[in-house]
Amino acid sequence: MNAIKGIYHDGVIELIEKPETQETSEVLVIFPEKKKGISKIGGLFKNHGINYEEIEEELKKLTRDSQMHILDETGD
Repeated sequence: MNAIKGIYHDGVIELIEKPETQETSEVLVIFPEKKKGISKIGGLFKNHGINYEEIEEELKKLTRDSQMHILDETGD
């Protein structure tokens, strides 16, 4: 499997990079999820020190890992 980037607009996907093959082939399009914000934590944990930047980085890493897992699962 070969992954390349493209831009989706008005129902059309414009490839940014040139694919290795020029033949008609099946493709898999993955759209990233909309960025989710981190809510402030209240209740019993409102006085605990929470590093929101660390949480944000962990969420980014998990998103990348999930995307790579999807690509690996669909790979040849």
